[in-house]
Amino acid sequence: MQFATMTLENMPVISVDLETTGLNTAHDRVIQIGMISPKVAGSAHQTLVNPGISIPKASTEIHGISDDDVAYAEPFSLAFQHCRDAMKDKVVIGYNIGFDLAVISSETERHGMDWQLGPALCLRQLATVALGQDAMLMMGDLDALATHYHIDKTARHSALGDAEICAKLYYAMITDLQAKSINTYGDAKRAVAALDQQRIATTRAGWIDVASLKQPNLFSRPLARIDPYPYRHRIHEIMMTAPLILTPNCTLQEAAIQLRETRHDCAFVGHSSNDIKGIISERDIVRAIAMPINEVQRARDIAIEDIMSSPVICVQETDFMHVALGRIARHDIRHLGVIDGQGNMTGWLSTRELIRQRVSEAIVIGDEINSAQSSDELGKALSNLPSLAASLSKENVASADISSVISGEYRAALSRSTALAEAKIIKSLGPVPREYAVLILGSGGRGESLLAADQDHAIIYDDKTKPIDVTEAQNIQNWFEALGSEISDILHEAGIPYCNGGVMSSSPKWCKSLTGWRKTIGQWSRKARPDDLLSADIFFDFAVVYGDSHLGWSLQQAIAGRAVRTPQFLKSISGSIGQHHGGTNLFGKLKTKNGRYQIKLHMLLPLIESLRVLAVSKGLHARNSHERAKQLFETRTVPVEILQISEDIQFCMQLVLRQQIEDIAEGLAPITDINLDGISKPEQKRLKTISSRVSRLDQMLQDTLF
Repeated sequence: MQFATMTLENMPVISVDLETTGLNTAHDRVIQIGMISPKVAGSAHQTLVNPGISIPKASTEIHGISDDDVAYAEPFSLAFQHCRDAMKDKVVIGYNIGFDLAVISSETERHGMDWQLGPALCLRQLATVALGQDAMLMMGDLDALATHYHIDKTARHSALGDAEICAKLYYAMITDLQAKSINTYGDAKRAVAALDQQRIATTRAGWIDVASLKQPNLFSRPLARIDPYPYRHRIHEIMMTAPLILTPNCTLQEAAIQLRETRHDCAFVGHSSNDIKGIISERDIVRAIAMPINEVQRARDIAIEDIMSSPVICVQETDFMHVALGRIARHDIRHLGVIDGQGNMTGWLSTRELIRQRVSEAIVIGDEINSAQSSDELGKALSNLPSLAASLSKENVASADISSVISGEYRAALSRSTALAEAKIIKSLGPVPREYAVLILGSGGRGESLLAADQDHAIIYDDKTKPIDVTEAQNIQNWFEALGSEISDILHEAGIPYCNGGVMSSSPKWCKSLTGWRKTIGQWSRKARPDDLLSADIFFDFAVVYGDSHLGWSLQQAIAGRAVRTPQFLKSISGSIGQHHGGTNLFGKLKTKNGRYQIKLHMLLPLIESLRVLAVSKGLHARNSHERAKQLFETRTVPVEILQISEDIQFCMQLVLRQQIEDIAEGLAPITDINLDGISKPEQKRLKTISSRVSRLDQMLQDTLF
């Protein structure tokens, strides 16, 4: 299990505390172990340990444990075995836990026991981050910190008592940590890593530096050896086109003749490509014909709508092959319909064809999301994404394809969260009041997500089907805002934290009727204020992940029409790109902050924004940067270096993805800054070349647009 992207409140933790013969981590011994996993019923455990040496009186005065108390206790080699098992797959927490882990490390080495340090968080360090160093200097110890958070201390100075206090402290501190944008284990690790003086002091005393602990065996699960083929190829590359569509009243005999003539093994039942009712296969026909001889004639005359399977399970043209594999496995079917963005059936897949395309049964992650029944199940599926990304990267799958796969899973997570949220809101507020769609925004909409996920989503609902009064309109708005809040909560609990910028459908700003969104787009284009430009940047890359896709299409038309008719708006957007200069100093060297180069800020954002504004200006509907570059090039109205911009984006994404995989493996929160020391000299040289191109983007846009 990997923890870097898990939220603090949902992360599996175990609070551990020791009582020892003294404070020398190398030579003193354990005399009592206490531990508790707060979310696991019956997990509280405390045991005395025979240290094999005499307990000093000074120590006994603190914890009250004497030589007589431990005379018949088990030695550490036996007592610790249960504790070692309980600590697996959990983050160890405790006050000054670095001391406890150092003593355990010495004891296991002394007794020749197999034990590997895992992820851990020190509550003293977390409190320093949450409350500030001055506040912690005033408090001084665990007692004062517990008092600050109104936690009972009656069991103080027993191992289990202190472990229970620390468990309560951990959850009490989360709100203060979230206020500082520390939401996940990775965030916490990065924050405490900055406490240099505190870390140096404790390591000099022989304690374990928990801020530097790496998570072992992150990518050891079988998924690390998956076949990358299904993640490289999209459905439209492998599907069979021109599906056979038969009317519902067609007879079995007529259907059999059609299947034989077209050499298809299935047919879809409906009146047109956008009105499909069901599906029949060769197996259905064989089953119907294999009746007693006196009923054969009747079987041939049965209308196919009477034996068809319904509804038809479908995938999108733009989905990757692994999505189809997961769907076939979960539904135990042999055929899938393929639809386009408007819901029209454009093709089909069969297991026969997929086997020919070298299917691997090891693919499971995609439909784990689609079948999740809770935020916990959703979170477990999403927690495998870093392993998946690392596996594909090792197989040299292109970074653009890996990011598209990741985006697909984030889209699926948002879609599944919406379905779960909708069911809950219907129970509390009644049925869905209008047709609606949920949109994923930003990188998720472009299909360019990496592993530093947050929530960017919006809701659009229909307000044109019939007139409504003010009261009804407000009730409808309230219903959808409640839906947006529930979606946001589910995603947060599943490990995709709330968006710090508030770009979530729980906010009225991002939850509107179709008329409301049209007005908002009009205001953005007319006023072009800085906040409007930021919102437009995020919003213009939307994709519908749930609900009525026609609402999304209507919105796209509004965007395209407004932008083309408002050159001042395009000029304002392109003007912000001129503020980027590739992140170099006066000497032409790449600038770093906290030891890292901000590649997203200095390169990815201006490159992506340039393609966006050009695509919008031409009324193009592509979202993905590579597709935008290709469509722009085909217009023959932009400089030929437009294709180079696409390559630059993919190269930068490759570096970010590689850095994120390394960071997660070390238990750090994935971010979009890269360590320049970790890339090769040729890669550094290429970055400098890209930075010079970024500095010329503004002039290219001005020449092209105006």
